[in-house]
Amino acid sequence: MDRWQAMRVFVRVAESGGFAGAARQLGMSPPAVTRAVAALEDRIGTRLLTRTTRTVKLTEAGGRYLEDCRRILAEIEEAEAAASGSTVTPSGTLTVTAPVQFGRLYVLPVITEYLARHAAVSARALFLDRVINMIDEGADAGIRIGPLADSGLTAIRVGTVRRVLCAAPDYLDRHGAPATVRDLRDHAVIGSASTGLGGFGQGGFGPKPFGPKPPCP
Repeated sequence: MDRWQAMRVFVRVAESGGFAGAARQLGMSPPAVTRAVAALEDRIGTRLLTRTTRTVKLTEAGGRYLEDCRRILAEIEEAEAAASGSTVTPSGTLTVTAPVQFGRLYVLPVITEYLARHAAVSARALFLDRVINMIDEGADAGIRIGPLADSGLTAIRVGTVRRVLCAAPDYLDRHGAPATVRDLRDHAVIGSASTGLGGFGQGGFGPKPFGPKPPCP
């Protein structure tokens, strides 16, 4: 089996989460799929998948290699299409993850517009207020607000978010305006735990959580 086909088999195993599922999708026998991945690992000299009796998980090296394989295979398809004089039509399932409120307000309209332009594409939106493992969840793209943890993923900055502290005029008249962040300890604060304002408040009127707000312009 050539390297291109072996990479294609590996990608299908990683995306389907198992050898049997990949074999059905590729029209191959499970032993043939297993041999293809094993040969690829031997060629590279590293383990790409961790196998158990129930699951197949990508190793750290396997996660990086999966992204490279997807890119290489896509480039091969584009090259073949260009050589034949045709254009590549986007197809398949696009999975995007983002925070719930931000996803509903800003990401969903973009996905809807994209689907309207590309009828052969379907989409899956994972709007969650927690950071997921994109490889485990099969996400193609993710929108994150805040610093990113070190990972093998590629990040592109698409915008900025700033925090705004608001207060009613009559409250400031009664309690005074805070001059520094530390002054908030002496004030009644209603805030989200994700803003870092947890622990402030007085007289039993502590911070109260609320849903994530969209970024200010």
